[in-house]
Amino acid sequence: MPDSPLDAEVLWEMPAPDSPGEARGREAPARLPSSARRVVDAVREGAAGAMFPPVVGAGPEGTVAVDRLLGGEADARMLERALRDGRFSPLLELWERLDDWCAHSAPRYSGVVSAGILDITNADVFGPTVSEAFVACAAGKPRHARERVAEWGARCEEFLTLFLDRLERDMAACWPAGPAFRGPVVGLWAHGEETHNGRQRVLRLDCAGGGRIAYKPRPASGELLFTRAGGAGPPASLFDLLNRAPAASGEIRLPVLDCRPGSGPGYLWQEWIEPPAQWGPIRTSGRRELSAARFTPEESGRFWHRTGSLTAAMFAFGITDMIGGNVVTGSRPGDPEPLLYPIDLEIYLCRVPRLYDTGLLHDATAEIDQHHVGLERFARWCAAEGPPVCWAEEPSGGLRLHRRRVSFARDETRNVVADTEGRTGYGPYLPALLRGMFDAWTLMCRRRAEIAAFFAAAAPGHHVRVLRRPTFQYFDALVPRWLSGGGAAPRPADPDVRFDRAETEQLRRMDVPYFVRPLSGGPVLAVEPPPVPFGTSPVAARPEPEGGWPPLAELLEGANLTLAGLGVALRDAVEHVFDDVTDHVVTDEALGVRLHLQSPAEGQVSFDWPEAGRRITYRWDRAKVRLGVDPVDAPEAPVEPAPAGEIRRRLLRLDRLDGAVRM
Repeated sequence: MPDSPLDAEVLWEMPAPDSPGEARGREAPARLPSSARRVVDAVREGAAGAMFPPVVGAGPEGTVAVDRLLGGEADARMLERALRDGRFSPLLELWERLDDWCAHSAPRYSGVVSAGILDITNADVFGPTVSEAFVACAAGKPRHARERVAEWGARCEEFLTLFLDRLERDMAACWPAGPAFRGPVVGLWAHGEETHNGRQRVLRLDCAGGGRIAYKPRPASGELLFTRAGGAGPPASLFDLLNRAPAASGEIRLPVLDCRPGSGPGYLWQEWIEPPAQWGPIRTSGRRELSAARFTPEESGRFWHRTGSLTAAMFAFGITDMIGGNVVTGSRPGDPEPLLYPIDLEIYLCRVPRLYDTGLLHDATAEIDQHHVGLERFARWCAAEGPPVCWAEEPSGGLRLHRRRVSFARDETRNVVADTEGRTGYGPYLPALLRGMFDAWTLMCRRRAEIAAFFAAAAPGHHVRVLRRPTFQYFDALVPRWLSGGGAAPRPADPDVRFDRAETEQLRRMDVPYFVRPLSGGPVLAVEPPPVPFGTSPVAARPEPEGGWPPLAELLEGANLTLAGLGVALRDAVEHVFDDVTDHVVTDEALGVRLHLQSPAEGQVSFDWPEAGRRITYRWDRAKVRLGVDPVDAPEAPVEPAPAGEIRRRLLRLDRLDGAVRM
């Protein structure tokens, strides 16, 4: 359609149920198999729309937004008619296969999974696989689609069977003891984005006791190393160790959560972090709302102080890929206040020369413009992810399948934090964030020997993910192959990129390639699908990136934990929000912070450290960072103004005044 917000190319068309003629293509038998009829009936009842791409329309700020999922009588009739097209025979066979598996597995695992969960009409479980298969049949070449969809069906069975075996075993062996996690599982949801090592996905389990748990089928185990909550015994993780340590320059609180390894290798169970109670709309556009965490100014100050401590820890230990949904604002039972939680901690002990390299901040020099960072400044409508294929509705009532080329609209965000005065991000609370960074850094410097000893004792058995190239390069190769049915070998979109055999083999399975390395060192390993144990396919680590693959020995030993080592991270944190800061000269006596900013890359910050009788000052420009150590009661040295910074401040002041007048 000419005014469609989607790609002009139509992948496939599903005519309205009352349009003349029959569906194009070779006809399948008049009567659909029983599993397909049950799915169509569920669509008619409005219960299985998530098994198919969403119907979208124009959204705010140039996005596309979900108008609805398939549902109701008209959509059911339209779908039933379309499924009689011979091109969908692989999908019908997939449904029959998975329906048979459900009939066999539901009674087999009834002790750990409630009735109705393992049912072919459950879109929460089978939606991602079925939706991909539907699109492959609709848009791809029939021969390729038949081979690929059959493989996806087998992989889905294997994945779910392995998960249920592990669940049954671990509920009796290593399950959380709290009443919230009491079984059986009464809800199961499969993550719909990228898959790894044999089409495996992250699952969310809703327990009968009210708690939720994530199942993560991967060997990279950063959550266990850094964020595992401890009990009365020795520290269970590095953050647990630091939380227990006496403060050095101020109290800190790093996020920990209940996560535990499975009783076998290569997977873990992790507590699901819920949104905080302080949750509500922070932006509206017509009938659409964007919801996020909203704190009072007092709550915001404490939240950003604790987030500053987490930021410093991520910089110190080379934790990266903290973008999009890999960190979330939330709360858990027993926490006095919400925190920012890293929930997908796979890549750590890497070289992160700048704070931007953690993924928390936007890097304007990056290869792609990834503004959906861990600490977003603005409440944008666009989402970081979204379905790559969507329906656009025709005036006739028919639907056209398009590849999505514009951003998808979101209705909530866990990465934007607002205050009750309408401000977003940490710019208005910069002194609190910087103080949190300093307080965590001084503690880590004081505990350097303990940190090195912890890593030495905990390292055996842990693995770190090695991201051999940006994920978008893999994704750009997967989507065209998916839409064609998966026949041709995966090819990079960039002609300068070359996939090696280990990458190509995983891309052929339609997996995003996944590699790990033992924390004790050694070769980079390709992760193989179960039942083959991971680590059986060493991958030559050539060419090595600058500094080598993680884990870096110097980070394991804490070599970067010197007082001066924080300076670059402070400069980057300031630069990220310089234009959001109203007052560039601030003295906060309660926090013991003196801030004097002259331009995005020029300024200084001083921290009072009464426990040490010192005032620590970091001064920076674009070329270097200098450290000053003075008595805590020493007079402040005058700051020479920077002409460029003064001009920028005046322009920002005029812009704010103009904005206020227009509002």
